[in-house]
Amino acid sequence: MVPKTFCALPFHQMTVMNDGKVRLCCRSEVNMTSEGRDLSLHHATLWQIWNSDYLRSVRRRMLSGIDVEDCVQCYETEACGAASLRQIMNASFASRLDAEGDEGVLKRTEESLDGGANMPFPSALHLWLGNHCNLKCRMCSPMFSSRIAADKVHAAWFGGQDGAANYGWQEAVFEEIFEHANYVKLIQFSGGEPFIHRTFREILRKLVETREAAHIELYITSNGMTHSPELSSLLAHFSSVELGISVDGLGVLQEYIRFPSKWDALRRNIFSFQKDKVPISIRPTAQAYNAFGLLDLARWCDTNGIPFVLDNILSAPGFLSLDMLPDVVILKTLEAWEQYLHTECRGDNRWHVGKVVSVLRRPRAEPDKLAVLQDQFIRFTNDLDESRGQSFAVACPELYDQLTAAGFRFRTPECH
Repeated sequence: MVPKTFCALPFHQMTVMNDGKVRLCCRSEVNMTSEGRDLSLHHATLWQIWNSDYLRSVRRRMLSGIDVEDCVQCYETEACGAASLRQIMNASFASRLDAEGDEGVLKRTEESLDGGANMPFPSALHLWLGNHCNLKCRMCSPMFSSRIAADKVHAAWFGGQDGAANYGWQEAVFEEIFEHANYVKLIQFSGGEPFIHRTFREILRKLVETREAAHIELYITSNGMTHSPELSSLLAHFSSVELGISVDGLGVLQEYIRFPSKWDALRRNIFSFQKDKVPISIRPTAQAYNAFGLLDLARWCDTNGIPFVLDNILSAPGFLSLDMLPDVVILKTLEAWEQYLHTECRGDNRWHVGKVVSVLRRPRAEPDKLAVLQDQFIRFTNDLDESRGQSFAVACPELYDQLTAAGFRFRTPECH
């Protein structure tokens, strides 16, 4: 029987954040540690961290059915009856390992273990290349956006982080990756925005030139604001590619959340990637701002034959999460999503639409905590609207009307 704590990721994939520190996965909110210090590629090789005491302990616990503190988000998601990243990744690695279900993944994983602890060089890598970005999305932070780091109003909401990080780890680690490229089957790139990151194109070119690209899958998270024939040509050399484009709504809603993106340019780039035969998917972040606009995006994707994958439900900052919304908005949103699920939703989309439904049904914060989150939402919205010349009322009219009817009070600056 497969332990409910078993996840393929700590056995097969390394996640490297943009500051060179490592985490179990992109959902974990804490860095791996050893002797009270964060494990970092500034001080150790990827191989040393991959077979560190920390990861050995995590693997033993997962195989023994013992909870791992870093995995709490997946445990909570599963408790709500929704599909967690753990379950999604186990299914994904079943395909990559040519295994049958979780049982097959577990068997293949145990066969790979050396003496019950060590694993060979990771077959999958999730690399965050830095915070260099051309957007300053409302739910993002200086750590992942250089433009937010330079925005005093937005950065102040994250403790005045400047987003500065030493990215000197990259050169040494990439050399280590190239030395073991025959082991690598999948690389995921995140940012910042990978497409405007110089290192990203250098890696692709070297993998193509060394003929390693033919056996490597790529998954790239992008905001979709950059397209070029050169990029599409490089991507064509890899075993398979998926470009996950972060889109949070149609038209003005997208431009409001992912400022200063332009919907017309984004839509043009999406269709250009399609024309270049680069497989794409639309991957929004479900949050308070798009509570009423996300279904319009889902229908737009259905109409244009674009996969719509909703596996990112915002949890932080809490004041932008769906949980912040008052009950009347939660109920109206839930009704719309349930109707879509039962009348329009394609079969392959049901699992992640069901995840949104589960999140909307889950218990809410205590009234006092909820009041704090709602106050933060109002002040944050006002601050960014004023500094950017945007209007919440214009971008999210239905949500604005519902919230003001529930007693929320917003300032409405003139739009530029």
